Amino acid sequence: MTSHATPAATVIIPTMGAPQLGAVVTGYLDDGGDAEILVIVDKPGLTREELGLPEHDRLRVEVNPANIGLTRTLNRAIGLSRGEIMIRNDDDDLPEPGRVAAVLAKFDQEPATDIVFSLATGRDQGTGREWTIDAPMDDAGIKQALLKRNVIVHSTLAFRKKSLAPIGFYDETFRYAQDYDLYLRAIRHGLRFSGIPRSLVTRIYHDRSITVARRRQQIMFSFAARIVHVAHSGDLKGAVGTIVGYTRLLLVPDWMRRLRRALGKGR
Repeated sequence: MTSHATPAATVIIPTMGAPQLGAVVTGYLDDGGDAEILVIVDKPGLTREELGLPEHDRLRVEVNPANIGLTRTLNRAIGLSRGEIMIRNDDDDLPEPGRVAAVLAKFDQEPATDIVFSLATGRDQGTGREWTIDAPMDDAGIKQALLKRNVIVHSTLAFRKKSLAPIGFYDETFRYAQDYDLYLRAIRHGLRFSGIPRSLVTRIYHDRSITVARRRQQIMFSFAARIVHVAHSGDLKGAVGTIVGYTRLLLVPDWMRRLRRALGKGR
């Protein structure tokens, strides 16, 4: 891909300057592939030099004029993207070699598929322990699983821009769990999911990650996404089950979650 060619995909990496950002970007630049790398900075004043990012014809760096939060940053990045396939990656989750090629091949093989994701490897930064974050791989199984919990790691997500445009991409009322809301809305609109049955991203769990530092807020926004989805179906039993399930999640102490991750037994 030359600097003037239209890429097949855009890798979207929102950041506020995580220490791992350079390694994430380098992973994609070293891997080649028909994708532009779009780093979108939600911390005005941070420069490319301060972020440690090189000049490269496949790398674009955009800085938000004000701090607007992750959800709005993602939508802005989609608007700035040149590729048809959007590939998500957090600034602290490491891509495996060949990720872009594997994602594009999957979309080529399945032209009716709108949303693709892969398995992921979870890694506890403190202990170094690793585990596989599993999920169903077929459309029906994925949708059934998503009705119970979010089984898709956001950093493994890819989608056709034209498929998600009619549903408005990310709902900006969701500060957290914006990905889960997106998946549930995609289900309601009849979009098709497919999984790649190997790990293409290593998700790093550390004290600064949203999954750890903002766990309860994430649970509450996830609950909001689920209860809205259940409301659309009018399923009273499902609503009660959702309320009970999320109440239990909120009552699990943070130390227990940290222990499970340290033992390599949970997300």
